[in-house]
Amino acid sequence: MKEIFFRFITIHPLNDHPILGWALGFIWLVMVGNCVASIRQQPMEIRMRLIWMLVVAFVPIFGMLAYLGYCFLKADYGFLKFVLGPPKHIQAANNAHLKLPTKK
Repeated sequence: MKEIFFRFITIHPLNDHPILGWALGFIWLVMVGNCVASIRQQPMEIRMRLIWMLVVAFVPIFGMLAYLGYCFLKADYGFLKFVLGPPKHIQAANNAHLKLPTKK
């Protein structure tokens, strides 16, 4: 069990085949291409686009994670009001105005 764990950590699988490296490289290029296509569609200056493309392309995993964080911060969350409904304080205010009159 210890040997399997050390092989996993050192990325030395038992069935090491060159096609695995090529497949991982291809997957990596597809992911970088996807990020670059997303960056090109962002409404920002050309200089910022170039900086993001360089960060994504040359900083392997952390560049994509940084861009993911940027996208989460700049995202339009307007669609969530249809999924989650209005906030609780607005619902409470609307419900207060809709109370039916009671007989005394």
